[in-house]
Amino acid sequence: MTEQTLNKIRRGLLYTAFLMVALALSYVLAYPLEYSPLGYDVVEKKDDAVTVQPHNALGIEEERITYTPTQDDEWKMRWLVDEIASQKMHYHMFFASIIVAIYWVGVDYLKGKSLKKVLLLSFSTICFAGISLISHLNGIKEITEKFI
Repeated sequence: MTEQTLNKIRRGLLYTAFLMVALALSYVLAYPLEYSPLGYDVVEKKDDAVTVQPHNALGIEEERITYTPTQDDEWKMRWLVDEIASQKMHYHMFFASIIVAIYWVGVDYLKGKSLKKVLLLSFSTICFAGISLISHLNGIKEITEKFI
């Protein structure tokens, strides 16, 4: 093997290791620490009602919302609980994309690439995960606003 091939393998392994660290760090933020700015938590779930705790942009709790559906809308309560449970996955991917984008900006800028190009590519990486997260949170917000 040539030195150039070994360098490519090392670089690939380094990127893979960093991606694993980024995924682990974002997992810790999203699941064990449950950091969810603008997110929601299910505080209490009964057979006929569910209490939801919204968070502001800093992740600080706001006033609780209690939803008691009509007989025909019981599926909305189950759907809301499922959507709130799945928001952690969206935050996990969003945090991972931010960490990876920051790494790419640093590495590519140190390699001498144009800062404008590097920032544009990093922004597009964050944008896709952010759009997914925002659309998910807007779906939850739409249901919660209807029963305030």
